[in-house]
Amino acid sequence: MTSDARFVAGAGACEMAIATRLLEFGAQQPGLDQYAINKFAESLEVVPRTLAENAGMDATTIIANIYAAHQEGKSSTGVDVDAGAVGDMLQKDVLDSLATKAQAFKLAIDAAVTVLRVDQIIMAKQAGGPKPPPGGGGGGGGDD
Repeated sequence: MTSDARFVAGAGACEMAIATRLLEFGAQQPGLDQYAINKFAESLEVVPRTLAENAGMDATTIIANIYAAHQEGKSSTGVDVDAGAVGDMLQKDVLDSLATKAQAFKLAIDAAVTVLRVDQIIMAKQAGGPKPPPGGGGGGGGDD
């Protein structure tokens, strides 16, 4: 299939494992760094949330249950759409290719960084429009 034959737990387990670690790391960071890290971790919830929603499950409950399982060290817990709950994806042989997953993360991060760079450029440029005349030029000004 690929030159790298390694696999990771599927059904959102990998994304939630990374999100859990990022939230732990983010809690140790100050200010805006913490906010950015936490938001990135939150964005990783999209895979298990989408799986749960598409299976007709309560996505918020499923996400909370996965986080709880990961906090207990069960890092292969993901969305078990057959059971309508969470489960161990390694035991169920629900796997994703590590190479594919790594490439997807790389491309997503590159896209996010590009958007942030463009946003910084836009924010750094001075707003357009006509320049005010020297001396303030209030316009009209008198009661005639």
